[in-house]
Amino acid sequence: MSLGQLHYTSAPPGPDGSGFRFTALTPGLPQSVLREAEQLIGYEPPRNAPARPSADELDAFPRAFSYSELSDGSRLLARTVYTGADYSGRWGNFHAHAVHLAPGQQLPDGALPVSAWESPGWATATPEGGAPPPLSVLPPSSGLDRDGLIAFAASRAPWLAAVFTDLQRQAEDETAPQIVLVERDSADVARWVVLASTVLPRRAIHRLTFTTYTRRPHLAGQRIIGVLPDDAHGLAGSGRRHRVHDCAVPPSPDGPEPTPWAVAAARIWSAGALELFQYADRLPGEPFTAGPLSALALCAGIDLPSPHRTAAARWACEHPSELSQEELEGLIQTLAEPGHTPAEPRRTPAEPGRTPADPRHTPTEPWPTPTAPQPDVAPVPASTPPAETAALAELFARVGSALRPEIAAPLAARLFTAAVRSAEPVRPPDRGALTDEVARRLAAELGPELRAGIADAAGGTGRPLQLLRVAGALGVDCADLVPSLAHRLASALLADPSMYGGELDGTLADRPDLRSALLRELDTAAGAAPASVTVLLERAPLELESREALPYLRMCGWIARSPSGGGDGTGARDRTGELRAVLAAAGVSVVAHPPLLRIAFRLVWGAATPTPEEARYVLAEQGADLHRTAETWPFLVTAALNGRPGDPHTDELAHELLTAFPTLLPPRDRAALLLLEFARDLRAGGAEPGWVDRILGLRRAAEPVNPPVLEHVFGRLARQLVHDPGPGRELDDLIRGNDADLCAAYEQAAREDSVRERLLRDPRFLAARFVDWNAHPQAGGAWGKVRGPLLDGVLRPAVRALGAQELAAVEAALTERGGRYAEDFRAWNRPGALSRLGLRFGSRDSRTPGRRRGGDS
Repeated sequence: MSLGQLHYTSAPPGPDGSGFRFTALTPGLPQSVLREAEQLIGYEPPRNAPARPSADELDAFPRAFSYSELSDGSRLLARTVYTGADYSGRWGNFHAHAVHLAPGQQLPDGALPVSAWESPGWATATPEGGAPPPLSVLPPSSGLDRDGLIAFAASRAPWLAAVFTDLQRQAEDETAPQIVLVERDSADVARWVVLASTVLPRRAIHRLTFTTYTRRPHLAGQRIIGVLPDDAHGLAGSGRRHRVHDCAVPPSPDGPEPTPWAVAAARIWSAGALELFQYADRLPGEPFTAGPLSALALCAGIDLPSPHRTAAARWACEHPSELSQEELEGLIQTLAEPGHTPAEPRRTPAEPGRTPADPRHTPTEPWPTPTAPQPDVAPVPASTPPAETAALAELFARVGSALRPEIAAPLAARLFTAAVRSAEPVRPPDRGALTDEVARRLAAELGPELRAGIADAAGGTGRPLQLLRVAGALGVDCADLVPSLAHRLASALLADPSMYGGELDGTLADRPDLRSALLRELDTAAGAAPASVTVLLERAPLELESREALPYLRMCGWIARSPSGGGDGTGARDRTGELRAVLAAAGVSVVAHPPLLRIAFRLVWGAATPTPEEARYVLAEQGADLHRTAETWPFLVTAALNGRPGDPHTDELAHELLTAFPTLLPPRDRAALLLLEFARDLRAGGAEPGWVDRILGLRRAAEPVNPPVLEHVFGRLARQLVHDPGPGRELDDLIRGNDADLCAAYEQAAREDSVRERLLRDPRFLAARFVDWNAHPQAGGAWGKVRGPLLDGVLRPAVRALGAQELAAVEAALTERGGRYAEDFRAWNRPGALSRLGLRFGSRDSRTPGRRRGGDS
């Protein structure tokens, strides 16, 4: 490798002129490089420098040591020193010696540019011969020793993190501000550059340009600029272009927050563990992330703030194989000691013969074995952020099993303590992570807090559940608190079944006593609100296996988890079969525990009502005595009172209920059931005369009557009156009773297809209806509203559909009845006649205005 040399100073007249000029050049250097170099290697003495310095004063002048990037991508490494008077005796001369690095070229052996600070290879005068050969080596400086750099870093500790933060921003953004370091000695700026070169990732080191001294920082193009205090005043307010760090005054508290990576780098420099930077550079992870660097620092026993501990734990959890067992145990030991700063950080010794500035250094000695932890358990400070505790729990879950007990126990103890004292949920490790001695100490220390937390009903159930698991692991007796917690837990689950999850399931598995108490609470709740418990069991996979009876809970479980269960009262289901299955699921005899029947009813039918057929089946299967004791007979009464009109099971059920529960029925329900029972008698032909009066009397006693009951009974009576009025004066009673609902039911029954068909085929039936519907022509009220429509809307269409022979049969049937019935029929049926019959019967109907009796409309 060859490095072209440049010498620049004030020289006597010669072929290239006089004054400041290049006095010696390695052949082949491009003119463009020389033009740019001339702008970079100048020198202005300090403002307060003596005009005619002595030899000692001259030696104290700052050195302008710079590393600059040229426009063609090449680099210029230069050292400029003030030499005093020139060849003519005029003061103000300087000598610059520089080497040129072609694009992509580095110093021999990959040495850092800053390592050439005060190298023996720099010249202070132009060499003889005029054309120096290319340099093959530039020996490193002997002035940047490790101990001196560590001492310097300690003296600049207040500024380290801020400067490293600006370095990070420069590496990530080329438009970031330049760093201006205000130091009284240019050698200190060089030391700053060593610190910067050490912390930066390897790929960013050789791009770091700098100058240790300039009088005009606003004209400097390097990334790091060193200035004397007198030259920094003009940079005030230039924050967008420059970040000024004046090491003569304390840092401003209002400055930007240091980045986590910068803070970790500062702590490592303060601890003198420089090898960690090169080690971290080889570890996986994005550049400038705090995880790898923080993990190595903590492995070496260097204490870091909580965000770094969090980042280190998460990084180690993601890359556990990147650390040796010794390193991992060192990390765990440091993480287990919150707030602890070792007096003597564990370090990797430096390899002999290497300088701290050398990025090629690799630790050759093993990491020291962590000291055994003290038996006392350090409590978790109240200020520990939840994120750190969560990261530690995750790390322990990943690597805890690979640790020696004496290393794992302190961190496990910290997690157990955090589970009790942290405001956020913390999942502690298994009990096996603690030694017996540590577990006893934790139980004694945390026992009162555990019991108080479990008994606290104000904060929900999540925290008490976690504390109960911790108490079980530590052997703290909390059995007396379990029933109260189970009661609160049952209430919470019923209010929100979605809260059932892994934490609760795990706690129930760890604490059989809590599980048993919870099942008892839910069994009690199922006896009062079975629907809510059923919903819970539908949504939560709560295991119901238990040696206890729990009949109500088991019934809810059958409904919730059977394919046809649910109790919503919809769909084609065998609900009587479900009732048997639910009672069987209870596991106890319903005869011995009658309330089970009531809960089973609510589970199977829910808010729906059994059909009369289902009610009859249940009544017959279970028996009246059981329904009376279980107080389920009201379900059956409701089934009868809401039965579908026309269903024969409805009135049969009413008869059976009147027989089974004669003394339990309220008067109104009894009257309604008697109405249904009378309809049954009508259907069977066993009702005594006086039907209408009997039914209207029962209706008054049962008011308000369920519409299905009224529709069923009135429909049955109306059909009977239309088809076979019987020997009594039932129709006269209907007309006299003036019940609008009954008269409307009579008209509806008369309009049924069965009546029309009978009118067409049975002359005597038609004759009888003609006589009935012409009865009481002057009656008003309810009968007056239906009489006309019956004659004109039902009878007349049927008569018009008859032939002459059928009409003659009708007239013959009317003649047999005697009186004027046949004559009145002929007059009523004569087309277009306005006869005396119409006047006698009433010429108009209130619902068919303009229509006359005996004629067309």
